[in-house]
Amino acid sequence: MEITSVLYPAFLIVFLAVYFALSKSRLQIYAILAASLIYMTYSSGISGTLICMLLCLFLWLIGKKLKGSRPLFFLSLFLDLGLLLYFKFFTGIFDSLFTAVTAGERISIRLLAAPAGLSYFSLSVAAYLVDCYKGKIEAEKNYFHFLTFVTFFPALHQGPFNLYKNLMPQLRERHVFSESALISGAQRILWGYFQKMVIADRLHIFVSSAVPESSVTGIVLFFTMILYSFQIYADFAGGIDIIMGVTEIMGIGLPENFRSPLAASSVSDFWKRWHITLGTIMEKYVYYPLVLSKKMRSASKLIKNKYLSRVFAAAAANFLVFILVGIWHGTGWNYVVYGIYQAVFTTSAILLAPVYKNIRSVLHIGNGNIPYRIFMSVRTFIILVFGRYFTRAGSLALAFEMFRRTFISASAWRPSLLFDGTLLGYGLEIKNLILALICMALMVVVDVIHYRNIRFRDHLMTKPFPVRLAVYYALIFGIIIFGIYGEEYSASAFIYAQF
Repeated sequence: MEITSVLYPAFLIVFLAVYFALSKSRLQIYAILAASLIYMTYSSGISGTLICMLLCLFLWLIGKKLKGSRPLFFLSLFLDLGLLLYFKFFTGIFDSLFTAVTAGERISIRLLAAPAGLSYFSLSVAAYLVDCYKGKIEAEKNYFHFLTFVTFFPALHQGPFNLYKNLMPQLRERHVFSESALISGAQRILWGYFQKMVIADRLHIFVSSAVPESSVTGIVLFFTMILYSFQIYADFAGGIDIIMGVTEIMGIGLPENFRSPLAASSVSDFWKRWHITLGTIMEKYVYYPLVLSKKMRSASKLIKNKYLSRVFAAAAANFLVFILVGIWHGTGWNYVVYGIYQAVFTTSAILLAPVYKNIRSVLHIGNGNIPYRIFMSVRTFIILVFGRYFTRAGSLALAFEMFRRTFISASAWRPSLLFDGTLLGYGLEIKNLILALICMALMVVVDVIHYRNIRFRDHLMTKPFPVRLAVYYALIFGIIIFGIYGEEYSASAFIYAQF
């Protein structure tokens, strides 16, 4: 069930009515579990839900005996991450092995159905297993509570990632209806739907039409990839805002997943602002264990240069982490190269930090210099746009082909190509294209406001009621009038839900 499906609001209203009706009962957590299982079954079928429940049963049983047991620890990780790897890498291989030939037709037999949200809950469960093994948390004693944590429906498809120690206590609490939480959550939900249906889905029309066209080259293709970068941000952040708004109404606080990524001053800074919960998981459970490992410290001592010896562990661990981040996003070599691309820039920032510091000192550039900040943010954005070539292309070969088309000739970079009507041949008429550009500018303004630590929703609540009402109506009617609707009024699928 997509969040943008017409069924989702009805599903949510029924759930919230039952949820708050049980606010004085210990059964409230089971309302969440029932809704999560219904949501998962609708999304991945009965077989996918049963696989998830069975996996959770095994991991719950193992988790109770996991503390200090290395064999059980590796078995639990094998079950958890092994299922994820199977569906990411091996389903095609096993499908081929079990293909039946009937009446001259090849019929593919899929052995298992992937549980909805597997890419997301598997990493949260892996973090839970590590913490149980190291004795940092007590293993969950109630199977159904553990299942609720794993299948928590608002965050099932695209996060944010949740750590057991942060989410589970909130799931056990009894939450009562709050009018202020309803208003605040609804505000965020509306902004999320606006980003998704007005901005992301509108840009999707142009991008999906222009990218495959071999005639789209040079500055037009680069402009298309700029639109794609805004599309994926509006799509992902929009979905997260809807999720965060729903949980805010429920009285449950999830970790923020974005912090003004458009204002990032470097690629490293970007990854501290983009998909923050993925970065938290990778930093806590991969990066620091690698940096502090005996083998990494031994390797550092072999380097004669004092500075390089000091930063080697951090640089090497950072490089490996970003390769894993690339692989998590997809299974092709284009995703591996995407991870390497990000790793090169983030690792070079570690290695060349003294050089950058000296250059700024010589040029007398302080961190508060506004033109310098703008330059750094624009430079970072351009670097990231080129990185998107690898994730937008269907394969590594297609990514390099897109690069070839971008730099095919100097004449293909004539700015006039953006104003001579060429852009109107890819699904968006002039009014829709202008609206898309205005919305992109709005996203930049919102990011800058949040970067300056101004919480727009809090600021809005200080305004008179007519002003607040005007903003609400503007968002509602903006979604109704300008939203992009596909067949049966269903918006396009969320991008990050597919990773």
